[in-house]
Amino acid sequence: MHVCLLIPEIVELIFTNIHIYGTHGSLVDFGDHYFQRVARGSLAALSQVCRYFKDIALDALWIKLDNLEPLFACLPRDLWTMTDDRKLLIRRPVTTADWLVFKQYANRVRILGNTDSDLFGGIDAEFVHSMMGFCSQSLLVPNLRTLYLRGYHHGLHLCMCYLLGPNLVYLLFVPPSEGLWSNIMPSALSGLRRHSPQLEVVEFVSPYAMCPRVSELALCGLTRLRKVTLAVPSRGDLSWLSRLVGLQELCITFTGILPPLISQFRTSYLDKLVIRSFTLTSSGNSVAGWVVPCRQLQLIPVCAESAVAIECALRKLDKCLLFDVLEHILLDVAFKPVDHIDNAFTLQTFTPLMRFSGLKEVDLSTFCMSLLDDDALGSIVKSWPHLECLQLGNKCFWQLPPKITFRGLVALLSTCSNLRKLGLVFDATKIDSPAAEKLGLGVCNTNITSFHVGCSPIEQPLQVAVALLAVLPCLREFSGVLSLLSRGLDQVARVAKWEEVSEHIKHTLIKKQESNGTVTRRE
Repeated sequence: MHVCLLIPEIVELIFTNIHIYGTHGSLVDFGDHYFQRVARGSLAALSQVCRYFKDIALDALWIKLDNLEPLFACLPRDLWTMTDDRKLLIRRPVTTADWLVFKQYANRVRILGNTDSDLFGGIDAEFVHSMMGFCSQSLLVPNLRTLYLRGYHHGLHLCMCYLLGPNLVYLLFVPPSEGLWSNIMPSALSGLRRHSPQLEVVEFVSPYAMCPRVSELALCGLTRLRKVTLAVPSRGDLSWLSRLVGLQELCITFTGILPPLISQFRTSYLDKLVIRSFTLTSSGNSVAGWVVPCRQLQLIPVCAESAVAIECALRKLDKCLLFDVLEHILLDVAFKPVDHIDNAFTLQTFTPLMRFSGLKEVDLSTFCMSLLDDDALGSIVKSWPHLECLQLGNKCFWQLPPKITFRGLVALLSTCSNLRKLGLVFDATKIDSPAAEKLGLGVCNTNITSFHVGCSPIEQPLQVAVALLAVLPCLREFSGVLSLLSRGLDQVARVAKWEEVSEHIKHTLIKKQESNGTVTRRE
């Protein structure tokens, strides 16, 4: 054996990479059962090569389980049987010897569950309860660090305390029914701070609202908590959020359309705040009593509103969520926006955001920007000199043609020299190559390699390619709107022409590389 393989850290790294990257060096998709079986088979074989490899290989093999079924299947065969529909049934009482077998593998598990399947797989409830009863003084999986709870046997709340260990740092729970929050889980969740005081991330992901009192019992007292995701009723009192002192990220969904209660939530600073609600207006109403400065703000309403309503909602958020520390803002719409002129943004719509000169990322990709012209775009981006990522109206197909032209694009690039990610709908039908090159003289952005042009109209791909390469010399690809939910009459033709632009750019780059190669050989 090579001397390097006598160092446990090196062997551990190799075996862990087998689990993550497979035996062929490619990243294993944990949703692909075939690649999982190949990686696990390799680790199982390595555990039998020699005594030195055994524990390290078994640790890598058992580090992550989609459900508890493999642990129960490792128990002696006379203890259980499998039915034709692959359900594990218990055949006799559990003994101390059975528990020791279970424990030697369960101690190695660090990540349990996923967001797509039942935590208990095909294990019969009686089998589960028998094992839980035997380990009444211990935990089913004592060294667990990450737990995904989706789907469960009847009476899951009885075994929650057997899964919530002291080493747990991440908990995601997806309840399958609305009544579970109010009828079953409060008593189990109220013990989180006692069972798992090290928790840093707690996500209650559900279309059903969680009772604010249950949320409070579950989360308050977790001193290491850094990220929380939860859904709450619009009329819930959320003042208790102020007690989550170390919180860095909050993702909250307001359910229902009833007028909200005013909650006095105050915190010194959040790194990221995500709010989902019925409309942007209802979001503003729900946080009217908040004082929450944040670096990243994402507002995701279900339904679109008029540009005037959005402007009013943004003004209402001033000094609630909008503070000078803001660097990233995303406004999105969960459903397809209405293609109506009243919903198109104007310069006035942007005014509540234009005072934040520290903005680095602005994503308004699901809103129509067809009423903005070159001068309006120039005025807007002058307010954001540090901008690195900009997405404007590029995710949907708008029937209203854009007013922004190549001149506006050049003004954007000359103002925001740090720009590295760009999505913009503009009128590319009137680009004249010589005039465009003259217009873009002295403007050169080498950071942008991909340009999301959305539904930008275009007629002459070759001239467009030449003009864009003059100001974006490192450009490699374009992407447009392909969604069936936002298809326009000439969308397919526009996509085809932008593909021609990509081909022209690729050929130009290849010629430059060949030319550089020839010069190098001659030298």
